[in-house]
Amino acid sequence: MSMSSHQSLSDLIRLEIQKASGWLGFDRFMGMALYAPGHGYYSGHRSPFGAQGDFVTAPAISPWYGDCLARQIIQVLDTIGSDQVLEFGAGDGRLAAQILNYAEQIKRPIGYQIIELSAGLKKQQQDRIGQASADAFAQVSWLERLPDPGFRGVMLAHEVLDAMPVRLFVHRCEPQAQVQWFERGLGLKASGQARDDSPPWQFVDRLCDPSWAIRLEALKHACQQQWQEDWPDGMIIEWHEQAQAWIRSLAGVLEQGLLLLIDYGFPAHEYYLPQREEGTLMTHRQHRAGTEVLAHPGEQDVSVHVDFTSMARVALEEGMNLSGYCAQARFLMNMGLLDIASSWAQSQGNLNSVQAMSQLAGVQKLLSEAEMGELFKFMALSRGLENLDLIGFRQGDRSGRLGLQAC
Repeated sequence: MSMSSHQSLSDLIRLEIQKASGWLGFDRFMGMALYAPGHGYYSGHRSPFGAQGDFVTAPAISPWYGDCLARQIIQVLDTIGSDQVLEFGAGDGRLAAQILNYAEQIKRPIGYQIIELSAGLKKQQQDRIGQASADAFAQVSWLERLPDPGFRGVMLAHEVLDAMPVRLFVHRCEPQAQVQWFERGLGLKASGQARDDSPPWQFVDRLCDPSWAIRLEALKHACQQQWQEDWPDGMIIEWHEQAQAWIRSLAGVLEQGLLLLIDYGFPAHEYYLPQREEGTLMTHRQHRAGTEVLAHPGEQDVSVHVDFTSMARVALEEGMNLSGYCAQARFLMNMGLLDIASSWAQSQGNLNSVQAMSQLAGVQKLLSEAEMGELFKFMALSRGLENLDLIGFRQGDRSGRLGLQAC
Protein backbone atom coordinates (compact mmCIF):
# COMPACT_ATOMS: atom_id res chain seq x y z
CA MET A 1 0.00 0.00 0.00
CA SER A 2 1.34 3.42 -0.91
CA MET A 3 2.01 6.07 1.70
CA SER A 4 -0.76 8.24 0.23
CA SER A 5 -3.24 5.40 0.72
CA HIS A 6 -2.06 4.97 4.30
CA GLN A 7 -2.51 8.66 5.01
CA SER A 8 -5.93 8.61 3.39
CA LEU A 9 -7.08 5.72 5.58
CA SER A 10 -5.74 7.48 8.67
CA ASP A 11 -7.71 10.56 7.67
CA LEU A 12 -10.84 8.45 7.23
CA ILE A 13 -10.44 6.89 10.67
CA ARG A 14 -9.80 10.27 12.26
CA LEU A 15 -12.95 11.60 10.61
CA GLU A 16 -14.99 8.62 11.83
CA ILE A 17 -13.83 9.24 15.40
CA GLN A 18 -14.85 12.87 15.14
CA LYS A 19 -18.24 11.96 13.61
CA ALA A 20 -18.81 9.51 16.48
CA SER A 21 -18.49 12.32 19.04
CA GLY A 22 -14.91 11.42 19.86
CA TRP A 23 -15.32 7.69 20.57
CA LEU A 24 -15.25 4.95 17.92
CA GLY A 25 -15.92 1.31 18.80
CA PHE A 26 -12.98 -1.00 18.17
CA ASP A 27 -15.06 -3.17 15.84
CA ARG A 28 -15.60 -0.18 13.59
CA PHE A 29 -11.87 0.60 13.56
CA MET A 30 -10.95 -3.02 12.80
CA GLY A 31 -13.47 -3.10 9.97
CA MET A 32 -11.99 0.03 8.40
CA ALA A 33 -8.39 -1.15 8.86
CA LEU A 34 -9.16 -4.40 7.04
CA TYR A 35 -11.91 -3.53 4.56
CA ALA A 36 -12.16 0.22 3.87
CA PRO A 37 -12.72 0.36 0.08
CA GLY A 38 -9.43 0.85 -1.73
CA HIS A 39 -7.45 1.37 1.48
CA GLY A 40 -8.07 -1.56 3.86
CA TYR A 41 -5.65 -4.42 4.31
CA TYR A 42 -7.81 -6.84 2.33
CA SER A 43 -9.30 -4.30 -0.07
CA GLY A 44 -6.07 -2.66 -1.22
CA HIS A 45 -3.89 -3.78 -4.10
CA ARG A 46 -1.21 -5.72 -2.24
CA SER A 47 -1.45 -9.47 -1.68
CA PRO A 48 -1.03 -10.53 1.96
CA PHE A 49 -0.25 -14.14 1.05
CA GLY A 50 2.98 -16.04 0.45
CA ALA A 51 6.66 -15.33 0.91
CA GLN A 52 6.32 -11.75 -0.33
CA GLY A 53 3.28 -11.10 1.85
CA ASP A 54 2.64 -11.23 5.58
CA PHE A 55 1.65 -14.82 6.30
CA VAL A 56 1.36 -18.30 4.79
CA THR A 57 -1.82 -20.40 4.98
CA ALA A 58 -2.19 -24.18 4.99
CA PRO A 59 -2.93 -24.62 1.24
CA ALA A 60 0.47 -23.07 0.47
CA ILE A 61 2.22 -25.51 2.79
CA SER A 62 1.02 -28.68 1.05
CA PRO A 63 -1.15 -29.37 -2.02
CA TRP A 64 -2.46 -32.42 -0.17
CA TYR A 65 -4.30 -30.13 2.23
CA GLY A 66 -6.78 -29.32 -0.51
CA ASP A 67 -7.05 -33.01 -1.42
CA CYS A 68 -8.15 -33.80 2.13
CA LEU A 69 -10.80 -31.09 2.11
CA ALA A 70 -11.99 -32.19 -1.32
CA ARG A 71 -12.55 -35.72 -0.06
CA GLN A 72 -14.78 -34.45 2.76
CA ILE A 73 -16.64 -32.10 0.45
CA ILE A 74 -17.32 -34.82 -2.10
CA GLN A 75 -18.62 -37.21 0.57
CA VAL A 76 -21.27 -34.63 1.46
CA LEU A 77 -22.09 -33.74 -2.16
CA ASP A 78 -22.50 -37.40 -3.11
CA THR A 79 -24.80 -37.96 -0.13
CA ILE A 80 -27.20 -35.13 -0.99
CA GLY A 81 -26.90 -35.37 -4.77
CA SER A 82 -25.43 -31.92 -5.32
CA ASP A 83 -22.37 -30.42 -7.01
CA GLN A 84 -22.41 -26.99 -5.35
CA VAL A 85 -19.53 -25.57 -3.29
CA LEU A 86 -19.49 -22.00 -1.99
CA GLU A 87 -16.23 -20.64 -0.60
CA PHE A 88 -16.04 -17.37 1.31
CA GLY A 89 -12.91 -15.23 1.06
CA ALA A 90 -10.90 -17.59 -1.11
CA GLY A 91 -7.56 -15.85 -0.53
CA ASP A 92 -5.15 -16.29 -3.42
CA GLY A 93 -7.29 -19.10 -4.89
CA ARG A 94 -4.86 -21.85 -3.98
CA LEU A 95 -7.34 -23.92 -1.93
CA ALA A 96 -10.04 -23.66 -4.60
CA ALA A 97 -7.54 -24.76 -7.25
CA GLN A 98 -6.51 -27.76 -5.15
CA ILE A 99 -10.11 -28.85 -4.54
CA LEU A 100 -11.03 -28.46 -8.20
CA ASN A 101 -7.90 -30.31 -9.30
CA TYR A 102 -8.74 -33.26 -7.04
CA ALA A 103 -12.32 -33.34 -8.31
CA GLU A 104 -11.07 -33.24 -11.90
CA GLN A 105 -8.70 -36.15 -11.25
CA ILE A 106 -11.53 -38.38 -10.02
CA LYS A 107 -13.90 -37.01 -12.69
CA ARG A 108 -16.35 -35.59 -10.17
CA PRO A 109 -17.83 -32.30 -11.51
CA ILE A 110 -18.13 -29.45 -9.01
CA GLY A 111 -19.88 -26.13 -9.46
CA TYR A 112 -17.59 -23.85 -7.46
CA GLN A 113 -18.76 -20.42 -6.32
CA ILE A 114 -16.68 -17.79 -4.53
CA ILE A 115 -17.71 -14.69 -2.63
CA GLU A 116 -14.73 -12.34 -2.47
CA LEU A 117 -14.79 -8.74 -1.18
CA SER A 118 -11.38 -7.80 -2.56
CA ALA A 119 -11.07 -7.01 -6.27
CA GLY A 120 -7.32 -7.63 -6.08
CA LEU A 121 -7.71 -11.07 -4.53
CA LYS A 122 -10.49 -11.93 -6.98
CA LYS A 123 -8.03 -11.29 -9.82
CA GLN A 124 -5.43 -13.52 -8.11
CA GLN A 125 -8.01 -16.27 -7.73
CA GLN A 126 -8.97 -16.06 -11.39
CA ASP A 127 -5.34 -16.19 -12.49
CA ARG A 128 -4.39 -19.11 -10.25
CA ILE A 129 -7.43 -21.27 -11.03
CA GLY A 130 -7.18 -20.48 -14.73
CA GLN A 131 -3.51 -21.47 -14.81
CA ALA A 132 -4.26 -24.71 -12.96
CA SER A 133 -6.94 -25.90 -15.36
CA ALA A 134 -9.07 -24.31 -18.05
CA ASP A 135 -11.77 -26.93 -17.41
CA ALA A 136 -11.76 -26.16 -13.68
CA PHE A 137 -11.92 -22.42 -14.33
CA ALA A 138 -15.05 -22.95 -16.42
CA GLN A 139 -16.78 -24.40 -13.35
CA VAL A 140 -16.09 -21.36 -11.14
CA SER A 141 -18.28 -18.30 -10.71
CA TRP A 142 -17.84 -15.27 -8.47
CA LEU A 143 -20.86 -13.96 -6.58
CA GLU A 144 -21.47 -10.48 -5.23
CA ARG A 145 -23.73 -11.63 -2.39
CA LEU A 146 -25.13 -14.70 -0.68
CA PRO A 147 -27.31 -16.92 -2.87
CA ASP A 148 -31.03 -17.04 -2.19
CA PRO A 149 -32.33 -19.43 0.49
CA GLY A 150 -32.41 -23.03 -0.70
CA PHE A 151 -28.67 -23.66 -1.16
CA ARG A 152 -27.81 -27.35 -1.22
CA GLY A 153 -24.14 -28.19 -1.02
CA VAL A 154 -21.02 -27.31 0.99
CA MET A 155 -20.12 -23.88 2.31
CA LEU A 156 -16.43 -23.40 3.11
CA ALA A 157 -14.93 -20.68 5.32
CA HIS A 158 -11.16 -21.09 5.57
CA GLU A 159 -9.61 -18.49 7.88
CA VAL A 160 -12.55 -16.14 7.46
CA LEU A 161 -13.90 -15.80 10.99
CA ASP A 162 -10.58 -14.58 12.42
CA ALA A 163 -10.74 -11.52 10.16
CA MET A 164 -14.22 -10.45 11.26
CA PRO A 165 -14.23 -7.37 13.52
CA VAL A 166 -14.92 -7.90 17.22
CA ARG A 167 -16.18 -5.67 20.01
CA LEU A 168 -13.87 -5.31 23.01
CA PHE A 169 -15.11 -5.20 26.60
CA VAL A 170 -13.10 -4.66 29.77
CA HIS A 171 -13.87 -6.29 33.13
CA ARG A 172 -13.24 -3.96 36.09
CA CYS A 173 -13.31 -5.39 39.61
CA GLU A 174 -11.18 -3.29 41.91
CA PRO A 175 -11.01 -4.41 45.56
CA GLN A 176 -14.18 -3.66 47.56
CA ALA A 177 -15.83 -2.14 44.50
CA GLN A 178 -18.74 -3.26 42.38
CA VAL A 179 -17.87 -5.06 39.13
CA GLN A 180 -18.17 -2.73 36.16
CA TRP A 181 -18.02 -3.35 32.43
CA PHE A 182 -16.55 -0.98 29.89
CA GLU A 183 -16.44 -1.10 26.10
CA ARG A 184 -13.08 -0.33 24.55
CA GLY A 185 -12.88 1.99 21.59
CA LEU A 186 -10.69 4.72 20.13
CA GLY A 187 -10.36 8.40 20.85
CA LEU A 188 -8.02 10.98 19.37
CA LYS A 189 -4.91 11.89 21.33
CA ALA A 190 -4.48 15.41 22.59
CA SER A 191 -2.26 17.46 20.32
CA GLY A 192 0.65 17.30 22.75
CA GLN A 193 0.47 13.49 22.99
CA ALA A 194 0.67 12.69 19.28
CA ARG A 195 4.04 11.63 17.86
CA ASP A 196 5.08 11.07 14.28
CA ASP A 197 5.93 7.42 14.98
CA SER A 198 2.62 6.53 16.63
CA PRO A 199 -1.04 6.63 15.55
CA PRO A 200 -3.01 9.78 16.41
CA TRP A 201 -5.56 7.72 18.37
CA GLN A 202 -5.50 5.62 21.51
CA PHE A 203 -7.71 3.19 23.40
CA VAL A 204 -10.50 4.80 25.41
CA ASP A 205 -12.91 2.83 27.59
CA ARG A 206 -16.47 3.90 28.28
CA LEU A 207 -19.08 2.44 30.62
CA CYS A 208 -21.23 -0.27 29.03
CA ASP A 209 -24.95 -0.16 28.54
CA PRO A 210 -26.56 -2.26 31.34
CA SER A 211 -27.90 -4.78 28.82
CA TRP A 212 -24.34 -5.57 27.73
CA ALA A 213 -23.19 -5.89 31.32
CA ILE A 214 -25.87 -8.55 31.88
CA ARG A 215 -24.71 -10.53 28.83
CA LEU A 216 -21.08 -10.34 29.85
CA GLU A 217 -21.81 -11.42 33.42
CA ALA A 218 -23.77 -14.38 32.04
CA LEU A 219 -20.75 -15.40 29.94
CA LYS A 220 -18.47 -15.10 32.96
CA HIS A 221 -20.79 -17.16 35.14
CA ALA A 222 -21.08 -19.90 32.51
CA CYS A 223 -17.35 -20.16 31.94
CA GLN A 224 -16.64 -20.17 35.68
CA GLN A 225 -18.44 -23.50 35.83
CA GLN A 226 -15.35 -24.88 34.09
CA TRP A 227 -12.51 -23.26 36.03
CA GLN A 228 -13.93 -21.82 39.30
CA GLU A 229 -11.92 -18.60 39.13
CA ASP A 230 -12.94 -14.98 38.66
CA TRP A 231 -11.72 -12.82 35.81
CA PRO A 232 -9.00 -10.38 36.91
CA ASP A 233 -9.36 -6.63 36.85
CA GLY A 234 -8.70 -5.44 33.30
CA MET A 235 -9.64 -8.74 31.63
CA ILE A 236 -10.41 -8.12 27.94
CA ILE A 237 -13.36 -9.93 26.39
CA GLU A 238 -13.61 -10.19 22.60
CA TRP A 239 -17.23 -10.42 21.52
CA HIS A 240 -17.73 -11.91 18.06
CA GLU A 241 -20.91 -10.07 17.18
CA GLN A 242 -20.33 -9.84 13.42
CA ALA A 243 -19.24 -13.48 13.13
CA GLN A 244 -22.35 -14.60 14.98
CA ALA A 245 -24.57 -12.54 12.69
CA TRP A 246 -22.79 -14.01 9.68
CA ILE A 247 -23.42 -17.58 10.88
CA ARG A 248 -27.11 -16.70 11.27
CA SER A 249 -27.23 -15.39 7.70
CA LEU A 250 -25.67 -18.59 6.34
CA ALA A 251 -28.11 -20.71 8.34
CA GLY A 252 -30.91 -18.85 6.60
CA VAL A 253 -29.52 -19.81 3.19
CA LEU A 254 -28.45 -23.44 3.73
CA GLU A 255 -31.32 -25.84 3.01
CA GLN A 256 -29.25 -29.02 3.07
CA GLY A 257 -25.54 -29.65 3.36
CA LEU A 258 -22.49 -28.59 5.33
CA LEU A 259 -20.90 -25.40 6.58
CA LEU A 260 -17.21 -26.16 7.23
CA LEU A 261 -15.41 -23.60 9.41
CA ILE A 262 -11.61 -23.73 9.61
CA ASP A 263 -9.71 -21.33 11.83
CA TYR A 264 -7.55 -20.92 14.90
CA GLY A 265 -9.42 -20.71 18.19
CA PHE A 266 -10.79 -22.43 21.26
CA PRO A 267 -13.96 -23.45 23.10
CA ALA A 268 -15.31 -20.61 25.25
CA HIS A 269 -13.99 -21.93 28.57
CA GLU A 270 -10.45 -21.99 27.10
CA TYR A 271 -10.84 -18.76 25.16
CA TYR A 272 -11.84 -16.78 28.25
CA LEU A 273 -9.39 -18.28 30.72
CA PRO A 274 -8.34 -15.73 33.37
CA GLN A 275 -4.73 -16.26 32.24
CA ARG A 276 -5.68 -14.98 28.77
CA GLU A 277 -6.56 -11.57 30.18
CA GLU A 278 -5.06 -9.60 27.27
CA GLY A 279 -7.31 -11.32 24.73
CA THR A 280 -6.14 -12.81 21.44
CA LEU A 281 -5.95 -9.83 19.08
CA MET A 282 -2.77 -9.89 17.04
CA THR A 283 -1.18 -8.45 13.93
CA HIS A 284 0.87 -9.95 11.11
CA ARG A 285 3.24 -7.94 8.98
CA GLN A 286 6.11 -9.29 6.89
CA HIS A 287 5.77 -12.68 8.60
CA ARG A 288 6.12 -11.19 12.07
CA ALA A 289 3.39 -11.38 14.68
CA GLY A 290 2.70 -8.40 16.91
CA THR A 291 0.16 -6.80 19.21
CA GLU A 292 0.18 -3.14 18.14
CA VAL A 293 -3.28 -3.35 16.62
CA LEU A 294 -3.83 0.41 16.38
CA ALA A 295 -0.70 1.05 14.31
CA HIS A 296 -0.27 0.96 10.53
CA PRO A 297 -3.97 0.67 9.57
CA GLY A 298 -4.34 -1.00 6.20
CA GLU A 299 -0.71 -2.12 6.16
CA GLN A 300 -0.91 -5.07 8.56
CA ASP A 301 -3.33 -7.89 9.21
CA VAL A 302 -5.42 -7.63 12.37
CA SER A 303 -6.96 -10.90 13.50
CA VAL A 304 -8.55 -12.57 16.48
CA HIS A 305 -8.96 -16.17 17.57
CA VAL A 306 -12.40 -17.74 17.21
CA ASP A 307 -14.75 -18.62 20.06
CA PHE A 308 -16.03 -21.86 18.56
CA THR A 309 -18.58 -22.36 21.32
CA SER A 310 -20.44 -19.20 20.34
CA MET A 311 -20.34 -20.17 16.65
CA ALA A 312 -21.87 -23.57 17.42
CA ARG A 313 -24.50 -22.12 19.74
CA VAL A 314 -25.70 -19.61 17.16
CA ALA A 315 -25.95 -22.35 14.53
CA LEU A 316 -27.95 -24.57 16.89
CA GLU A 317 -30.29 -21.68 17.66
CA GLU A 318 -30.90 -21.38 13.91
CA GLY A 319 -31.84 -25.04 13.57
CA MET A 320 -28.53 -26.39 12.31
CA ASN A 321 -26.69 -29.38 13.75
CA LEU A 322 -23.16 -29.66 15.11
CA SER A 323 -21.71 -32.59 13.16
CA GLY A 324 -18.12 -32.38 14.33
CA TYR A 325 -15.38 -30.32 15.94
CA CYS A 326 -11.73 -31.36 16.06
CA ALA A 327 -8.15 -30.21 15.74
CA GLN A 328 -6.66 -29.82 12.27
CA ALA A 329 -4.23 -32.71 12.76
CA ARG A 330 -7.03 -35.13 13.57
CA PHE A 331 -9.19 -34.00 10.63
CA LEU A 332 -6.35 -34.35 8.14
CA MET A 333 -5.35 -37.76 9.46
CA ASN A 334 -8.98 -38.91 9.31
CA MET A 335 -9.05 -37.77 5.69
CA GLY A 336 -5.95 -39.82 4.87
CA LEU A 337 -3.16 -37.25 4.74
CA LEU A 338 -0.58 -39.72 6.06
CA ASP A 339 -1.67 -42.33 3.50
CA ILE A 340 -1.37 -39.75 0.71
CA ALA A 341 2.11 -38.78 1.88
CA SER A 342 3.18 -42.41 2.27
CA SER A 343 2.01 -43.36 -1.23
CA TRP A 344 3.77 -40.36 -2.69
CA ALA A 345 6.99 -41.16 -0.80
CA GLN A 346 6.98 -44.74 -2.09
CA SER A 347 6.72 -43.44 -5.65
CA GLN A 348 9.79 -41.26 -5.27
CA GLY A 349 13.22 -42.48 -6.15
CA ASN A 350 15.04 -40.09 -3.85
CA LEU A 351 13.46 -38.91 -0.60
CA ASN A 352 16.54 -36.79 0.08
CA SER A 353 15.76 -34.46 -2.81
CA VAL A 354 14.83 -30.87 -2.02
CA GLN A 355 11.31 -31.42 -3.36
CA ALA A 356 10.73 -34.56 -1.29
CA MET A 357 12.02 -33.01 1.89
CA SER A 358 9.86 -29.92 1.33
CA GLN A 359 6.73 -32.00 0.74
CA LEU A 360 7.22 -34.08 3.86
CA ALA A 361 8.16 -31.05 5.95
CA GLY A 362 4.87 -29.50 4.89
CA VAL A 363 2.95 -32.50 6.21
CA GLN A 364 4.84 -32.23 9.50
CA LYS A 365 3.93 -28.55 9.82
CA LEU A 366 0.24 -29.24 9.19
CA LEU A 367 0.09 -32.02 11.78
CA SER A 368 2.51 -30.96 14.50
CA GLU A 369 1.01 -29.76 17.78
CA ALA A 370 3.84 -27.25 17.97
CA GLU A 371 2.91 -25.82 14.55
CA MET A 372 -0.63 -25.82 13.10
CA GLY A 373 -1.97 -29.23 14.07
CA GLU A 374 -3.51 -28.25 17.40
CA LEU A 375 -4.17 -24.51 17.15
CA PHE A 376 -6.32 -24.76 14.03
CA LYS A 377 -9.76 -26.33 14.41
CA PHE A 378 -12.34 -27.73 12.01
CA MET A 379 -16.04 -27.34 12.79
CA ALA A 380 -18.85 -28.97 10.82
CA LEU A 381 -22.29 -27.34 11.02
CA SER A 382 -24.96 -29.06 8.99
CA ARG A 383 -28.57 -29.30 7.98
CA GLY A 384 -30.23 -32.43 6.63
CA LEU A 385 -27.19 -34.69 7.20
CA GLU A 386 -28.39 -36.40 10.37
CA ASN A 387 -27.48 -39.90 9.18
CA LEU A 388 -24.12 -39.05 7.62
CA ASP A 389 -20.94 -40.04 9.45
CA LEU A 390 -18.49 -37.36 8.32
CA ILE A 391 -15.12 -38.95 7.56
CA GLY A 392 -13.10 -36.02 8.88
CA PHE A 393 -14.57 -36.29 12.38
CA ARG A 394 -14.73 -40.06 12.90
CA GLN A 395 -11.89 -40.02 15.40
CA GLY A 396 -10.92 -37.25 17.79
CA ASP A 397 -14.25 -35.39 17.73
CA ARG A 398 -14.21 -32.80 20.54
CA SER A 399 -17.78 -31.55 20.24
CA GLY A 400 -18.34 -32.45 23.88
CA ARG A 401 -15.60 -30.02 24.95
CA LEU A 402 -17.42 -26.99 23.56
CA GLY A 403 -19.43 -26.69 26.78
CA LEU A 404 -22.66 -25.90 24.96
CA GLN A 405 -24.61 -26.73 28.11
CA ALA A 406 -22.57 -24.23 30.13
CA CYS A 407 -20.76 -21.43 28.29
